[in-house]
Amino acid sequence: MSASPLSPAQERVVDELMARGQPRPTFAPELPIRLRDALEEGLAPVAERLGAGELYVRKRDLTQVHSCEAHHVAERQRGFPGWSASTARGTVAHKAIELAVFMKEELMPLDLVDAAIQRFEDDLDDTWGPGEWLRSAPALPRAELRSEANERVVRFLDSFPPLSPRWVPRLEAPVRVDLCGGRIVVQAKADLVLGRARGTEARVLIVDFKTGGRYSTHVDDLRFYALLEAIRSGVPPFRVASYYLDSATFHHEDVDLDVLDVALARTIAGVKKVAELHLSERAPSISPGPTCGFCSLRSQCDGARQWEVTGGARGWSEAT
Repeated sequence: MSASPLSPAQERVVDELMARGQPRPTFAPELPIRLRDALEEGLAPVAERLGAGELYVRKRDLTQVHSCEAHHVAERQRGFPGWSASTARGTVAHKAIELAVFMKEELMPLDLVDAAIQRFEDDLDDTWGPGEWLRSAPALPRAELRSEANERVVRFLDSFPPLSPRWVPRLEAPVRVDLCGGRIVVQAKADLVLGRARGTEARVLIVDFKTGGRYSTHVDDLRFYALLEAIRSGVPPFRVASYYLDSATFHHEDVDLDVLDVALARTIAGVKKVAELHLSERAPSISPGPTCGFCSLRSQCDGARQWEVTGGARGWSEAT
């Protein structure tokens, strides 16, 4: 049986995003050493004030602390809000997509969602996933979860071509870099990684899936992925991209030394801020902006009031 023809959206992914048939760049073998050394040199002063394994910094931490330090501190203190239909939908959808990629049997999207839910429910040793919540979830939130996760899976399957094993697909691929004797750990988890480096030739594509609109921070996230992948594997990805499922469009950036240097400087600056706030060495600054719209401090923070007075909140609401 011949393979089904690709849709126009799927063809764009293969031709424009995956850059089928186009040459790939190469990088000097000493690049990852230079990047790691620069990170450790930049973070050494603050690392001296930390204990072993004391500071873990994620992509989200960097985005928050560069947007508004007060918001970052509030989110750190609040911690994970707990599982619900809204917090579990992305996790369930990613598991369903993983099953779609790696199962030999072809299932309908909702069947994939149900299979993903069942996997979480069956994992009684699960200490991080939504399994416990799913096992006791009322019918209405459970139905909402199935609907929202199913929509994401459908959009992915409609937008992306079937992922060939030759592309070496990895979903929710974690990467971490231990720095300064393990005092600082920077880590991220990419939604989709395709390809493998060939010697010093970059052949990896990293894709972050998004719902909703575009934000400048999405580019920063992608560059952070590229930096960590370059240090971990020794070769950067050739390209990083945000894929917007609602519109079946994407933004991509080819990775070069300038991109990595920008990511390096932003990471050093952000980790320093996170460490200083973690150690309570200074009070967090307040930066009015779009973050005010969903910050847990918005009812008591001067920054949120300033953002509303200047009309930023109205403009941001209309834009989203």
